[in-house]
Amino acid sequence: MSLASETEALSAWLDDFPRRAMPIVGGEGSPMYVLDFIFLGAVKRSLSLGAGLLALIEAKNIVCARAVLRMHLDTITRLSAYSYVSDPEQMAKEILGGKALKKFKSTDGKPLNDGYLVDRLADRFPWVRKVYDFTSGYVHFSERQFFDAIHWLGSNEERTMRLSIGRTDDKYPEFSWEELPACFNHLNLILEEFLRAYADSNPKG
Repeated sequence: MSLASETEALSAWLDDFPRRAMPIVGGEGSPMYVLDFIFLGAVKRSLSLGAGLLALIEAKNIVCARAVLRMHLDTITRLSAYSYVSDPEQMAKEILGGKALKKFKSTDGKPLNDGYLVDRLADRFPWVRKVYDFTSGYVHFSERQFFDAIHWLGSNEERTMRLSIGRTDDKYPEFSWEELPACFNHLNLILEEFLRAYADSNPKG
């Protein structure tokens, strides 16, 4: 798909996703669980990040766009953590009370840290590990920021380079921009899978 097609798909998802997420809370008078609020938080964060990604692509700001993509992956991996414990409702209560996710352990005895959560998701979606490792360099100040400033490299013999320091990232080809909404859209499919599974396990009237 082209950049235009991927951004149009993301925009359409942003418009329709709130409606598709409604089974989490059910109709009027439906019971509410603490875990509902975790999932609703993931819905809100995903909508905000998706809108932000579109704005950053329009602004040609690939540094922040890649950081937003990493944040969306973080939403998915941390939401998946609730399927790895025996009492997700109790964990949700403690998380909302301020306890760190990494203080909990999965049913196989492993701490729910980022590395474990990414590995578990990568068991099903191998590309997740590559995206996580690459985009983490945009959340943290790293060597990525230097390489983003390189606009042109000469030959090994010339040993020259041209740097471009500015607010926009104009050197990247279209496929570099296209992969941002494309990856975000793939993560949305995983998110919706988690939402459907949760809604099915907690049917509301």
